Amino acid sequence: MIQSWLNKYMNDLEEAKMISPESTYLAEGMTQKKVLSEAHIIVEIRPGIIGCTEEILRKMRKDATLILIESDIDLVRNLKTRYGRDRRIIVVEADALDLQNILRALNIKEVDVIFSGLPFSKFSAEQTETILREATAVLSKTGWFVTFQYTKGRYEHFQRVFSRVKVEREFRNVPSAYLFHCAM
Repeated sequence: MIQSWLNKYMNDLEEAKMISPESTYLAEGMTQKKVLSEAHIIVEIRPGIIGCTEEILRKMRKDATLILIESDIDLVRNLKTRYGRDRRIIVVEADALDLQNILRALNIKEVDVIFSGLPFSKFSAEQTETILREATAVLSKTGWFVTFQYTKGRYEHFQRVFSRVKVEREFRNVPSAYLFHCAM
């Protein structure tokens, strides 16, 4: 997995400044038990990047479903190889902008938690808000949108879309990262 990560991002200057893939501390901070304990439907966007899947599986309910949405075909193959036998997991090759259609195709009306590894600082303000609105369209009223970023540059967008935004900094990640727990 680390070799795949290195191959994908060494040419990208924004990503190359990272020394290692996201730390276990980051995964632990993102996947708080209180967020997952009541969740039935969970979505992880860019699971090949965030690396929270193992923590989510460890903390989620036994009867919950985890939908992994990844647009990179190599990472999709890796996820299917790794998790293909787990009946709780659905791996989907798609783009986050198509979240509503993905869930509609799976006959799912709403989700309880969305974990995102999307690098919002690379998107325009319009793209960021489109993705966030796509997420809010499928979140339950008590749902959570959880992401990490290396800067607080899109904080105002999270505040504009969500009524509650809690920000924490994970200094043990290399480089340090901001965790955003957002709710309606």
